[in-house]
Amino acid sequence: MTTFSTTINISPEDVKILKEEGYSLYGFKSVAAFGDGSPTVWFRLPPEELLTATKITWQEQFQAYNSTSTVASMIVIEARNTIDASLDDLITIEKGSGNLKSTSGGYPGAVSFLNKDTQHFAVGINQLVNGKPNVLCAFPILGAGHARVITPINKIALIFSKHRIETATVMTRAMSAGAFFDLTGTDSRTVDYGINDGWSAKGGSWLKNFRVFTDLKNLLIERTNSFEKAVEER
Repeated sequence: MTTFSTTINISPEDVKILKEEGYSLYGFKSVAAFGDGSPTVWFRLPPEELLTATKITWQEQFQAYNSTSTVASMIVIEARNTIDASLDDLITIEKGSGNLKSTSGGYPGAVSFLNKDTQHFAVGINQLVNGKPNVLCAFPILGAGHARVITPINKIALIFSKHRIETATVMTRAMSAGAFFDLTGTDSRTVDYGINDGWSAKGGSWLKNFRVFTDLKNLLIERTNSFEKAVEER
């Protein structure tokens, strides 16, 4: 299993200021999907854990979940059920119980959901980051045989902020300026951060800065063609 990482180099003086001012580091993860959905806070690194070389690590180890939480800004997604999942899996929400069952036969390279229950849910995937499986996205799914197909993408966004926001919170707008990292074709990135200079990567085109209030749904969710019909017909 590949381990991915991002290392953030920060001067000792800036680490001291970030800690004194109560800044946390927030992380978000990209997915590709069709239809409406939202990113959630994937992880929060509190001020006391910030270092001059702050390292974030994650693996391609996934869980699928369903939830009765509403997919709306600043709502914390509380998983009703979770189940270990791999890419290509089909996660069925069983009729009558809402329980999850994992089988092969999902859309290639994605985690697919098929809702056979008679109520709607939020669904999404958790991914292991810094040793913990955390929710990274939330999509509504209707009942009576509707489907969702979600493909994890190796792109992340990082934000330093004084706001106190729980992991699994739906976020539609950036609460502070941040940076978007593309790890396509690599398993690690190293960047510099300064409280006055912001994020930099020695000219690397894989890093893009974004402003406060940036639309995180547009930034983090890549729109794809609808694969749900193929899943619904299985």
